[in-house]
Amino acid sequence: MSRDRGAVTVYAASAAVLLTLVALVLAQVAGLIRLKHSVAAAADLAALAASRASVEGNDGCDAADELVRRNRARLVSCRMDYDVATIVAGGTSKSWWGQRWSFEQKARAAPDFYMD
Repeated sequence: MSRDRGAVTVYAASAAVLLTLVALVLAQVAGLIRLKHSVAAAADLAALAASRASVEGNDGCDAADELVRRNRARLVSCRMDYDVATIVAGGTSKSWWGQRWSFEQKARAAPDFYMD
């Protein structure tokens, strides 16, 4: 019986380390999903802002760039075809165990009078 002394402690410590690692990985994955959704939202909003700015006679790509930066993303490309905006926004994660993840999202928007 004395040989089994402390075995439960080793198993409990191993389980605690394993659960901690799983929680860290899940937190990182959740952060990546959040980054992907925020880049998509920034692209959508920037496309809408660019289209509206173009209708008002302003530079749509300037409006898109400003809005993307306010949403902590970067403007990868901007194309204006009359008042139709095509935007590609990007974002990069913080370093995760020496690795960075990058996402890009494309969005298009047009004024409602083009939808008829």
